[in-house]
Amino acid sequence: MHKFDIQKIAAVITLYNPDEKIIIRAESLLPFVEKLFLIDNSDNSNDRIIEHFKNDLKVNYVFNGRNIGIAASMNIAIKLALEENFVFILTMDQDSEFESNSLEVLISTIQENEDVAIYSPFHKNKFFTKPSTNHNVEEVSDVMTSGNLLNLCAVKKVGFFREDYFIDYVDIEYCLRLRKNGYRILRVNSSILIHNEANLLEKNFIGKKIYPPNHKPFRWYYKVRNFFYLKKEYQQDFPDYFIIESRNIRNNIIKFLLYEREKYLKIKFAIKGYLDFRKNVKGKMS
Repeated sequence: MHKFDIQKIAAVITLYNPDEKIIIRAESLLPFVEKLFLIDNSDNSNDRIIEHFKNDLKVNYVFNGRNIGIAASMNIAIKLALEENFVFILTMDQDSEFESNSLEVLISTIQENEDVAIYSPFHKNKFFTKPSTNHNVEEVSDVMTSGNLLNLCAVKKVGFFREDYFIDYVDIEYCLRLRKNGYRILRVNSSILIHNEANLLEKNFIGKKIYPPNHKPFRWYYKVRNFFYLKKEYQQDFPDYFIIESRNIRNNIIKFLLYEREKYLKIKFAIKGYLDFRKNVKGKMS
């Protein structure tokens, strides 16, 4: 393995009522990390996970007793990793997994570059994967959280994830904050993470395939509210990002109006999100 050995790498999986595959996914990470934090936001503790890993000193299971949000969960693990002097932490969603040797490839890319805050894999979903064939390692503007190797030295400089966002745009806010502070984000195109965000649909629109995200209705509350908080804070620094992301949100609203169920609820939550932004409401939706 690369000189950056596993003794410097921890991992975290955020759990929320996980399916039966979670134990296999967790075990697949253990050969590549020194410690695995399982931070559980489920309604009830997962006894089968506790029982399975009870004798494994590499695994630290933390049950929060309620859903405290993705940001707060990752922050718990990051603080524990910092206490144990880890240098990187691998941040994973419970429904993501690396293809074949992709995690080893990702780790092997780590260099002694103090300005690189994140090494990210290429995210593959069930409909398409087209990583660049021109560049194995590319600098990118932002990445989703799952599969990332996060440099904990950068965390010491820029702080923790924003818990007041609770869920959506937690990853994007952190990427923009890192870049604003002079850090780079690298995507390793030969490292593939299988990551099916939301519940993508495939539809035909005037002879062209489109992909409605099919998010649960409540997610539109956080998407709209947090987008406006993000825009308020970072638009002057990253105007190009907000031109593109505004178009993405508009297109996804059109997609759910055309093809998704529970349209009324999604509109209702989106409006509530905007109104709560205007009221400066943050955190978990009441």
